[in-house]
Amino acid sequence: MSPEAAVSVPGKAILLGEHAAVYGYPALVTAVDLRLTVTARVTGDGRITVDGSSEFRTGAMSAAEAMGFSGGAEAPGDRLAYLACGTALAHADAPSGTGLALRIASDIPPGAGLGSSAALSVGVVAAVFTALGLRVAAGTIAEVAKRVEARQHGRPSGVDVEAVLRGGTLWCRRTAEGTLACAPLSTAQAGLTRLELYHTGAPAESTGDMVASVGLLREREPRRVNAALASIEAATLAARDALAAGLDADRALLPLMARAEAALEALEVVPADVARAIRAIEAQGGAAKVSGAGGRAAGGGLVLVLPAPGGAATVPSQWKRLHARLGAPGLLEDVAA
Repeated sequence: MSPEAAVSVPGKAILLGEHAAVYGYPALVTAVDLRLTVTARVTGDGRITVDGSSEFRTGAMSAAEAMGFSGGAEAPGDRLAYLACGTALAHADAPSGTGLALRIASDIPPGAGLGSSAALSVGVVAAVFTALGLRVAAGTIAEVAKRVEARQHGRPSGVDVEAVLRGGTLWCRRTAEGTLACAPLSTAQAGLTRLELYHTGAPAESTGDMVASVGLLREREPRRVNAALASIEAATLAARDALAAGLDADRALLPLMARAEAALEALEVVPADVARAIRAIEAQGGAAKVSGAGGRAAGGGLVLVLPAPGGAATVPSQWKRLHARLGAPGLLEDVAA
């Protein structure tokens, strides 16, 4: 029996910089200790089988078909695990007839702005490489996973993949050469202990839809969108400096989160009911902002809430509190016989 490779990866939360990161602006992102686990075993039947909860659309597919996805053919949106598997097999130049049996389990709710697709991409790619007996650098895992994410979302920033792969809290920015550079912000998580995470409901739109909608708005109203992106950048830079200096996060982040949220609303990625709830939190002396792609008509996905110093925030009853540690470890690997 072939050895079974097992890996786990965390979710992520963008503290500041979502949408702006797509256009080369910086982002602050932290790994969230809600984890996805993938086990992979090599088979000789030329098939990819996926076992797990229903969200992963489990079943079987030929490895050749999955590898065809990686070559540019249209991949069904609900077959991300197969796309990731096929992309990893193609990158590894796996022998004809190679098959894989996958098991996937996840604590990361889909549609919550927590990087569920990035976690699945990184987890499957890493598990496949390990099951094939390949010891690859983290940069290779990131490269292949970002290829999967690009097929899923159209124009991802790459921040999600880096966060779930590396873990901790990261400062990320695209370089002049076009590569995404990320560096750990080691003191950040100490200043984030009072930050609360809420799932406000899954958006009707996908991440790709929301990224595309901002792009279209930028074509129609470049001055408005560029001003919003610059405002997000200024808030992100100030937050990085405050956290790195060990300043009181309660007081330093409150106005910066409010500024970033106003810019996200200008980008039209915050549903009206979520924006109203955020106004109420601000009236209590706290701050809140959408984290991730956001939404338009339905839920806004993940919202970060920072209560007023010494106080508590009152949020809508339908928002679900997510209790998870920030700055969590990234990719963890274990190979069992």
